[in-house]
Amino acid sequence: MKFLYIGGSKEKKIVKQYILEEAQKLFDSVLYVPLDKIKVECIEGKTKLSFRGTDLTSFDACYLRLFSRDFIFGEVVLDILNESNVYVPLSSEAYQICNHKYYTIKLLSQGNIPIPKSSLAILAETAVSVTNKIGFPVIIKLLSGFGGRGVMLAQNEKELKPVLDTLRVFKEFISTQEYFPDKNYDIRCYVFGEEAFGVKRTGEGEDWRSNVSRGGRAEEVKLSEEMKSTAVRVAKLIGAEICAVDFIETGEKEFKLIEVNFAPGIIPKYFGNKFAKKIVKYIYDKARELHKD
Repeated sequence: MKFLYIGGSKEKKIVKQYILEEAQKLFDSVLYVPLDKIKVECIEGKTKLSFRGTDLTSFDACYLRLFSRDFIFGEVVLDILNESNVYVPLSSEAYQICNHKYYTIKLLSQGNIPIPKSSLAILAETAVSVTNKIGFPVIIKLLSGFGGRGVMLAQNEKELKPVLDTLRVFKEFISTQEYFPDKNYDIRCYVFGEEAFGVKRTGEGEDWRSNVSRGGRAEEVKLSEEMKSTAVRVAKLIGAEICAVDFIETGEKEFKLIEVNFAPGIIPKYFGNKFAKKIVKYIYDKARELHKD
């Protein structure tokens, strides 16, 4: 079988290395393609996806690591692959949803997934009004932020207003979310179909953001059955067989979803190739099942 790996703009070399190494152990042939090197052609009603003369829809399986800045072209590429016979564990709809934090929260809230109180506004005045209802402190998020970037904390209205002014200058939507004090960690659930594996990520020092990319720590934890089943259900609602679902614990056996990651980091500093291996093995098994005839 043939494996295609498409890398987006924010891909890290070590992640690329681990995934390609694992793919070479299972697949007969492996090709890596940077997203910005792909050619899309629409000729006589047919759409062609290629890289240096190679038809990218001729592969058995494909894994894409795409990020927010890849959105427009990445969505096109995903659409074409989803309509082909290539097995892709991610849908273009999932990519759309995960690239809009508020839309993610809204969709999952409708699916009865526990989420923090959240809001979305265009005008600063509206944002202040609705945030007063949520209560301070409050988290402010850029809709397209990732890795802890574009996530801020305002203790009161006086701190909130300058942030809103800045967001207005850059024509950003204003998304605010309920803050849970004394929680400098979250639980990331890596989902692979019906399986989920837990990682506790703890912020460095007094940093309330728990992203490892910002200096935080990570360790494997055993998930409760409820959190595990919720993470799997979230992935299905989103339309992603492989993703990461982040929760914050709000009480004994209680938790709320804070984010879904379309292209989660595999945290090689703490786990080496563990999650790269799980990603590739899952894709291999599904592709083999799909193309067994």
